[in-house]
Amino acid sequence: MKVRPWHVIVFATRAYPGATKLFRNVDVSSLELEDLFNASPNAYVLLDTGLNIVGCNPAYLTAVGRTLAEILGRNIFDAFPAPVDGTGYRLLRLSLDKVLETRQTDYLAVIPYDTSKPGQPPALRYWSATHTPVFDRQGALRYVLQHTVDITELQLLRQQSGEENIDVAGVLHRAHEVQASNLAMLSEKKLLRDMFQQAPGFVGVLAGPEHRFILANEAYMRLAGGRDLVGLTVAEALPEVVQQGFVEVLDEVYRSGEPYRGSDEAVLLTQPGGQEPERHYLDFIYQPIFSDDGTVTGIFVQGHDVTAKVEAERLHVLRQRELGHRLKNQLSVVQAIVAQTLRTAPSLSVAREVIAGRVQALATAHDLLIQGVKDKGPMRELVAGVLDFLDEDRKSRIQIHGEELEIGSRPALSLALLLHELATNAVKHGSLSSEQGAVSIAWGVRDTPDQAFYLTWQETGGPETGPPSQTGAGTKLIDALVQSLGGDASIEYLPSGLSCTLTCEESALSQ
Repeated sequence: MKVRPWHVIVFATRAYPGATKLFRNVDVSSLELEDLFNASPNAYVLLDTGLNIVGCNPAYLTAVGRTLAEILGRNIFDAFPAPVDGTGYRLLRLSLDKVLETRQTDYLAVIPYDTSKPGQPPALRYWSATHTPVFDRQGALRYVLQHTVDITELQLLRQQSGEENIDVAGVLHRAHEVQASNLAMLSEKKLLRDMFQQAPGFVGVLAGPEHRFILANEAYMRLAGGRDLVGLTVAEALPEVVQQGFVEVLDEVYRSGEPYRGSDEAVLLTQPGGQEPERHYLDFIYQPIFSDDGTVTGIFVQGHDVTAKVEAERLHVLRQRELGHRLKNQLSVVQAIVAQTLRTAPSLSVAREVIAGRVQALATAHDLLIQGVKDKGPMRELVAGVLDFLDEDRKSRIQIHGEELEIGSRPALSLALLLHELATNAVKHGSLSSEQGAVSIAWGVRDTPDQAFYLTWQETGGPETGPPSQTGAGTKLIDALVQSLGGDASIEYLPSGLSCTLTCEESALSQ
C-alpha cells in the first residue's frame, strides 16, 4: 500500500455507526488503510500543531466516552478541560510542548486525567500515552499522533491485612479476553510490563505509607547497583538514602498528595562488593497515586540519571574559569613582550614584525591547550605549531626528535616563545639563513634521580657564528623564559652553528 507522505492520512469510519469521517480535509487513497485504522483496538487521536483535534479512531471515542461531534475540531484542553494547576494538565501540556519543540516522540508512563463529560460526576482515570510527531515531505512538523492506554486499574491500591497491594484483577481479566479474541495482540498485562521494563529512565511504584516497591524496572535496579527492590520498602532496599532525606520527601508526598520534582539532585548510592558509594545526579518526580475516593495509596516514581550532564556542565564552568585565568596571564605576557620589544627595536616596522611573531607563538600554544585534555597538550604538536610560520623549504630542514610528553599551560607559553625566538634568530643570522643549513630539535627526560627534562636546539651548515659583542634582546628574553621554568640554559656559538640546551625539573612541565 503506497501512501503519499506529504498528505495527512484520514480514515472513514464504517466501524463506527453514525459517523461520517473521523479525519477531515485529508486524502484517502486506500480503503484497507481506513479499515485497519478503524478496526484497531488501540486508541489514537491526531492533533494539529495548535493542539486541535483533527481526527481519531473509534477505539479512542470509546476510551474517552465521547462522540466525534463532541470533540472534532476542538482544542484538546477544551474538549477535555482540566485545572491548569493540576498534575494531569501540567504533564500533558509539558509532553505535547516537548514534542512540538524537540520534534521527537515523548512518553508519559502514567498521567492522571479526568475525561468525564461536562456535568457528569468527576471520574479521575490514569492513562499511559505516547506522543509522536508527524512530518510532511518537506520535513515540516504538521501533526502530533497520540496513542493512549487506560491503565486506571493498575493504579488502584487496596489495603489487605495492613498491607497495600495492587488490585490487578481487572487488568488480568481484560488481558484474558484480548488473548481469547485475538492471539496476535499483546495482553495488557504484557504491554504494561514491557512499558515499565523498557522505559529508558528508572520507573517504580511504591505502595502504602511504608513506600514498599511493588514495581521497579531494569533501569531502577541498575541505578541501585543490581539490588532487588520489589517487595522491600525504600528504607530496606536503599538504606543509604534514608539519611539523605529522600524518605522524608516521600512521606510528605504521601501525606499531602502533592507531587515532588527533583532536578539535578545528588544522591549517594552504595555499590555491590562493599565499594565506596557513588554520587549520582537525578532528575525525577514522585507522583502520588490516588484511589477512587481521592486518598493517596502509593507513589509513582519516574526519573533519569543525569550525572554525565551535570558533571559535563561543572567541568565546562571550571574550564571557563581556567581559560579566563590563562587569558589574564597571557595578556600580562603580551604586555611584557610589547614593552620589551619597543624598548629594543631599531624601528617601529621591526617592532611590529617582532611583536606579531611572538604573539603568534603564544596563540599557537593557546590553541594547543584548548584542544588538549585537562589544560595540557602534546609537546610534539607544540614544537611543530610554533615552527609553522617558516616556509616549506626551511621546515623541511628541521629534524624533530622527542618523547611523547604532555605539557601544561605555563611551560607551554614559555617554550613556545623560546622556540620562536631561536627560530627567528636562525632565519636572520643562523643556519636557516643559508640554503644548506639545518636544525635538530630534541627533548626528553633523563634517567637521573632528579628526572630532569631537557630540550636541545642544534644548528648546522650555516654561517660561522661567534659570541655577540653584547647581550641582545633575544638572549635576554630566552634567559627570562628559562627562569620562569625554574631551569637553566646554556648557549654555545660553535663553528658548526648555534647550540642551545634547556634543562628543568620534569614537574615544571605540568604547571
